[in-house]
Amino acid sequence: MRGAIERTTMRYYLAITAYLDSLSAPPPERIERRLRTWFAATERYARQLHELDEDAYLALKRQELQRLSS
Repeated sequence: MRGAIERTTMRYYLAITAYLDSLSAPPPERIERRLRTWFAATERYARQLHELDEDAYLALKRQELQRLSS
């Protein structure tokens, strides 16, 4: 249970960091930068956080964003 909580907390922390880092990019580039920054950050802790390769992750997230904007 503790491991699941730590993993979730770390993922949220990395998501917040990626969001804040993306604010310096022009608005049309922010989402892509967030996705790539978050993925790169999770790969620094791959043993605990790796689930998909980068191409699969980006494709999944782009589909999700497209579905949400429709």
